[in-house]
Amino acid sequence: MNTHEKVVFLDIDGVLQPYGSHGRFDNLKTIPQLQEELTAKYGVDYTKHDKYDIGAVYYDWDKHAVALLTRILHETGAKIVISSDWRINGLKRVIDFFRLHGLHEYVIDLTREYRESSGLRNKYKDITHNSRTMEILEYVKDHPHIKRYVAIDDMDLSKGLEGHFVLTSNTMKDAEAEKAIAILNGTAEDA
Repeated sequence: MNTHEKVVFLDIDGVLQPYGSHGRFDNLKTIPQLQEELTAKYGVDYTKHDKYDIGAVYYDWDKHAVALLTRILHETGAKIVISSDWRINGLKRVIDFFRLHGLHEYVIDLTREYRESSGLRNKYKDITHNSRTMEILEYVKDHPHIKRYVAIDDMDLSKGLEGHFVLTSNTMKDAEAEKAIAILNGTAEDA
């Protein structure tokens, strides 16, 4: 069980991976070789991961956005909980992907996927209708040790996460990283 007081709820597409990036497609023929090289370098079997996913993480994640995320984590002491659809195949897989950018030790968990039968929609009906917002609110409720958190997403989650949300557009930019740092460090004007 993690007991980190600061958490970044992270989306990936539109935050780290810009829409329309196609480096993985330009390098499809060499990705199997890349998987072998990564396996040898990190001691993790990257050949078991989908070549499109490996290609996306390696070629398409925006280097500046990854550097901004690194800065957020270093300046705040926060850890990452994945709220992105990338969480679907499990925590180990996501950690393997973040290892390629030296951020694997920061990834501690995934939000649980919303299920219609879970009753969350009824519970949060007066706050939000967005499933991802509900999942984040539920995660924070279930982890009372979290004192400060921010959701970074290209989907508008502001309703329900007021004061805890940073909206990106295609990738994270400097001003968005600054806002996330301010929220996590308690220096944001609306925090």
